[in-house]
Amino acid sequence: MKTTHIKKAGNSDAIRELKTLMAAFLALVLSLVSCKKNDIQPDEDDTALQHCDVVMVESNITEPTVWSRGHVYVIVGRNISVRAPLTIEPGVTVKLKDARLDVIDGNIIAEGTANQRIVFTSFADDRYCGDSNGDGAATKAEKGDWRGINITGGTNNSFLFCDFFYAGQNSGGYYNAVKIGGTAASFTFDHCRFAHTFSNIAASFHNSTAFYAGGLMVDPTVSKFTNNAFYDNGKPLYMSIRYTLDPSNVFHNPDNPSETNTLNGIYVTDGSAANGTASWLHTEVPYVVSEWIQTYNEKIIIVGPGVVVKFIGTSSGISRHDARNVQFHSTSIFTSIKDDAHGGDTNGDGNATVPAAGDWRGLYNSYVGDRFYEQGPNILYAAN
Repeated sequence: MKTTHIKKAGNSDAIRELKTLMAAFLALVLSLVSCKKNDIQPDEDDTALQHCDVVMVESNITEPTVWSRGHVYVIVGRNISVRAPLTIEPGVTVKLKDARLDVIDGNIIAEGTANQRIVFTSFADDRYCGDSNGDGAATKAEKGDWRGINITGGTNNSFLFCDFFYAGQNSGGYYNAVKIGGTAASFTFDHCRFAHTFSNIAASFHNSTAFYAGGLMVDPTVSKFTNNAFYDNGKPLYMSIRYTLDPSNVFHNPDNPSETNTLNGIYVTDGSAANGTASWLHTEVPYVVSEWIQTYNEKIIIVGPGVVVKFIGTSSGISRHDARNVQFHSTSIFTSIKDDAHGGDTNGDGNATVPAAGDWRGLYNSYVGDRFYEQGPNILYAAN
């Protein structure tokens, strides 16, 4: 450490030296204050290393493997199958181009820390581990640069303090950063960020979401999803109607709350959801339904105060066998996807469409001997 010795005040050289030192200190402070980043990044000494040794990953993971800090693991033009435990250490960067990680019957344990996040990003993303593709400024990271992480098997896949940036390239008709399928309902995602995922509006409705789990994401004790952030995506999240999403998850950039998602909402599916109680509690974004949901017996949805539920299309709505199957507060709102006054511009079309009566089917009470569509001030733009 360099030490600066300042002579006694009264000496002109000492005064000039003091002024120079103070000016340098002020410049440093101003540079730190004015520095703004699109993504929250840890200290340069942690995840955002300026140089990492490049390791090209060209073979499937068939035996227990560790990816260690100080390296950037690069996957280009191929799908890598994970068939044995893959441990990714805190601070590791994984860069991909036209590639995908497939977890089949192994698992991934990627447990970073607040100061040493694990980053899955584009091969062209020079912010992490520097210019790994060696092309200077010729290329930059773009949405859809890689195909995402496809988890169809294994148990206890764990992602803590992980970032998933610039994924969503077409992968068999799916456009996701992370896709859960097969028998992979057992997972943990905590303090993760899903951002800059490519969104294909022409894709089958739910196939283009940053995080896709659908009917597998039912039980919060099995599918653990907490403290995560979604921003600069199309549709953020697709899950079962039976899943109670923890309120710690947010749908904006924590570093820039005005940066949200184009189609900001929690997209839900009935799927094969069996009996169970789910609480819909999020008020930051609406819950979005595109199908006819039937609730009966012990299949119960509790819609919390101030929660907005939006419906897409004339065949979408909710049927309940009795009042307890769908319980809602006097401040809950059931409305059309075109209703920007409640829950914001969820369909991302600005003022191009306006809500109208008949936009969705309605809330149907299928009580035996007393069947009717419910009416009320919190049921808007339904057909019945």
